[in-house]
Amino acid sequence: MTPLFMKARHFFEDICPAQDDTLKLVVVTHLLDTPPVFLDALEQFCRVKMVLPKPKSISRSTLEQVEQRFQVVIKKRSQISSVEVISAILNEYVPEGDMILVDIGGYFASALPQLPDRLKSNLLGVVEVTENGLQRYLEHEQLPVPVLSVARSPLKSPEDYLTGQSIVYSAEALMRECHQIMNGGNAVVFGYGKIGRSIAKALHEKNINTKVVEIDPIRAIEARSRGFDLINKEDALQSSDVIFCATGNQSLNNHDFNRIKNGAFIFSVTSSDDELELSRADSNFSVSQETQHIARYERLGQYFYLANRGNAINFIHNAEVGPYIYLVQGEVIKAINHIRSQSVPAGLDQLPTPERRDLAERWLAHFG
Repeated sequence: MTPLFMKARHFFEDICPAQDDTLKLVVVTHLLDTPPVFLDALEQFCRVKMVLPKPKSISRSTLEQVEQRFQVVIKKRSQISSVEVISAILNEYVPEGDMILVDIGGYFASALPQLPDRLKSNLLGVVEVTENGLQRYLEHEQLPVPVLSVARSPLKSPEDYLTGQSIVYSAEALMRECHQIMNGGNAVVFGYGKIGRSIAKALHEKNINTKVVEIDPIRAIEARSRGFDLINKEDALQSSDVIFCATGNQSLNNHDFNRIKNGAFIFSVTSSDDELELSRADSNFSVSQETQHIARYERLGQYFYLANRGNAINFIHNAEVGPYIYLVQGEVIKAINHIRSQSVPAGLDQLPTPERRDLAERWLAHFG
């Protein structure tokens, strides 16, 4: 095990609360080609009863390791969003005791309002990690249990920034495999959120002409103040050589693919289920594999390239963000303990600032 992963283990040992075998966790997670130190950390203070890997980011070798220690269930988002399906699964694997759900991407959001009444266990709450997932929980006027979100924590900002940088790194690497580069072309970023902002900055620093599509007027003003020209979707599709989809809410729909500039490359920062509506494109275009991770879509003289089947491209290169991922995972651990040990009211909430400050100080002691 490398020094970084050893430091991560020591960091998690430092922040983990007292052991509580009565608390059960169900964890949605990426299974990248790295040691599962976060799952190991969770198991130190409670029982991980089920792991739900995100289907688009599974390393076979890591999956085999995790299956030796945990119950692993692989389901699509559409299956988990059904209250009948997810309640049946949870009742099978967690038939009693207190339970907390750890979510990445709002997998439990659709079913949550009806879920507690269908469970044999006592659902204490949910911890959600991503902005995309937070938006899914925000769609409900009322929530039956506390949902603590890490998405807008200041401790997540470094990970979001580095994720944007890794997206640009992967995009350049994938284009070079096709004997093409970004320089000299026009790039557009759909969505000027935390990751989109980082992508735009990285492209600007590489002297790549970059514009932004943003429907939120506040974010649009911020993008403009940073020197980025705003552009509408139709003009962006017709003029851009490289398209980064970073909204988490369907940047491109079925009709948009007919308007994409010839030879353009499309890169996504999240799963195709969230970012792209590909059903008609897959059936209406002739699709051929250009490289291992780049597909060429062609029809009636129009053609464009789609990376990684529309899924997050940074996972191709292991999505490395260094030790900052452990800061986010550390806040998840703190949030689990907060729900378990405090009287948190139902609804959306965040970890208190003193808890974040303590976590930051401990992270700096190990990694700073």
